[in-house]
Amino acid sequence: MSMEVEGFDDDFLCCVFDYLVVRKSEAKAFLAKSTKHRKFWLQQFSQG
Repeated sequence: MSMEVEGFDDDFLCCVFDYLVVRKSEAKAFLAKSTKHRKFWLQQFSQG
């Protein structure tokens, strides 16, 4: 799944990347999620 196709713009994804870089355990958990659950996580992250 391309996150940009799913409605997440490049600026937002850069913020997510920066967030996960400093939170190694959260990054590992994010990568272990299915595509559906990654999208849900991103939606929740975008809402603060």
